[in-house]
Amino acid sequence: MDDPNLAVALDFAALEFLEVCQHFLDAGRLEQQAIDALTHVWACNSDRDKVTWARRQQEHLQALEETCQREELLRQQHEEEAQLLCEECKKNKAKFAPIPDIGVAAEPIILPSQVAICKLQQHKFCKLWYFTNQGLKEASFNLSYALDNDTLAILPSADGSTTLVPTSVT
Repeated sequence: MDDPNLAVALDFAALEFLEVCQHFLDAGRLEQQAIDALTHVWACNSDRDKVTWARRQQEHLQALEETCQREELLRQQHEEEAQLLCEECKKNKAKFAPIPDIGVAAEPIILPSQVAICKLQQHKFCKLWYFTNQGLKEASFNLSYALDNDTLAILPSADGSTTLVPTSVT
């Protein structure tokens, strides 16, 4: 709908409105009275349209303001949530640490010898040799000796006492 405030009053004296004026003339009115009556009807309709237009514009503006307020409120809530999440990430870095998407290793993981691990856990000096290729190779070699047939393991027996049993049997 166009703005009725911009509408221009019609010229009812023009030839295109002669048929409408003729109805008034047939009723016994003068031509000027017919033109005045048609102009008055047009003005009343125009005033009604202007009021309706103003009301719709006001409703439209209110709806826009409400939408803007809702969007601003949502934006503020998102900012607050993002800020809380950021603070939570700073407090619990381990909780939000990224987990790499990698598969299971095809080969066994080679660990340094138990001597080196114990020294590190006790915060004692540990030679770097334990972490070289040669040291890791020797640690894996010694691990295979630990699983040899001559190795003994402590196991509880059926009567509740502990016994030494070769690892080849267990």
